[in-house]
Amino acid sequence: MKALVMGGTEFVSSSMAKYLISMGYVVDIFTRGMKPVNYSGVRRHLKGDRKSIESLKENLSGEAYDYVFDISAYTKEDVEEFTEVLNKDNLKRYVFCSSGSVYKPTKEIASEEFERGENENWGDYGLDKKKAEDYLLNLYEKSKFPVTIFRPTYIYGEGNNLYREGFFFDRISSGEDIAIPEGDAANQFVYISDIVKCFEGAVHNDKAIGQAYNITHPEIVSWEYLAQAAMEAVGTGVNVKRIKETKYNITTREYFPFRNVTYLLDVKKLKEDGLCAPEISLCDGLRKAYEWYSKAKPRLKDARMDKVDFVLTLAD
Repeated sequence: MKALVMGGTEFVSSSMAKYLISMGYVVDIFTRGMKPVNYSGVRRHLKGDRKSIESLKENLSGEAYDYVFDISAYTKEDVEEFTEVLNKDNLKRYVFCSSGSVYKPTKEIASEEFERGENENWGDYGLDKKKAEDYLLNLYEKSKFPVTIFRPTYIYGEGNNLYREGFFFDRISSGEDIAIPEGDAANQFVYISDIVKCFEGAVHNDKAIGQAYNITHPEIVSWEYLAQAAMEAVGTGVNVKRIKETKYNITTREYFPFRNVTYLLDVKKLKEDGLCAPEISLCDGLRKAYEWYSKAKPRLKDARMDKVDFVLTLAD
């Protein structure tokens, strides 16, 4: 079983590569070569620019893969150029990591049939992912290109390079209060090991060819619950204060690591088609994430969050 992971040094892509290696796959990764590979077992580390046809040809000529896991594509052009160069003779499955941000804004639990399109909460990111999906699904319709698409919610867990759960762990470990936005936003999260397990399992399920799936743990979470679960993981508590953004003309991302919007996906289709449904609850996942955080001591930050301490002075 020969697999190519597009990516391989960041959070999801490195987790994907490591899981495939543990499952006995022969694994190549394709990155820009800017960051070191901090795990063993990769057959070839292909280094190039996926946005360059010439670079893709130089790296992929003479190679043929049974499975491709495309984690690093963000635009239609990314997948269009890559699939043009990719040797499809032996290709059994192309797994594309998309996003739940492809759906139009809603407070409903969106199924895969919910309308996709522009969403001001996610901007170009969600719209570009949608266009990439459209290209791949059209390729399936025209030539039976064996694509399977996944649309996750917020992914978290060991190795996360985004300042999300790490923000909570930093504040709580230091005994510092946490500010959360007011409102009734509801969200879902999915642990990294559930993601890679599902991605890999899909390549053995022919029902998944030509299909798109939402993927998340079905547990619906408020910001208060998220903060409390993080405190349980750390084993100590801090004050949690709610911020009235409209009163003080403050935006959520200036002090909080998530958008203050509802982001919920229906995963019935995933289960009905026999794919691996996420099993790790938020509390269990945050405990696992904190174990990694305590050992790895990652130094993360988000430059947008420059009013964390300031907003706490405004809290009622």
